[in-house]
Amino acid sequence: MGTAFAASNAQQLMQSNGCSGCHAASGKVVGPAWDWIAYRYKDKKNAVKSVAEFIINGGMGYWKPWTGGIPMPSHHNLSKAQAMAMARWILAQPAVKAPKP
Repeated sequence: MGTAFAASNAQQLMQSNGCSGCHAASGKVVGPAWDWIAYRYKDKKNAVKSVAEFIINGGMGYWKPWTGGIPMPSHHNLSKAQAMAMARWILAQPAVKAPKP
């Protein structure tokens, strides 16, 4: 599976799971922007795995100052491979530091 196919597949998965209802390329909607997430994880080991697990399990924590504590819902309908593809796409976005909450 090529990178272009994986990116296209990830974007389709994100659209069909309503991710853009809470996230945007830049700037907060309900949840953090993709570019903020890319920045937060840019130097972390196992970043793809960590983001994929968060996509599947949902939760809240690090982003609470920006989200006001609104949790991200779980997406147990996604396979690990699907969540990993989505995480790779998110982490491939330009990394931008989140503004002070």
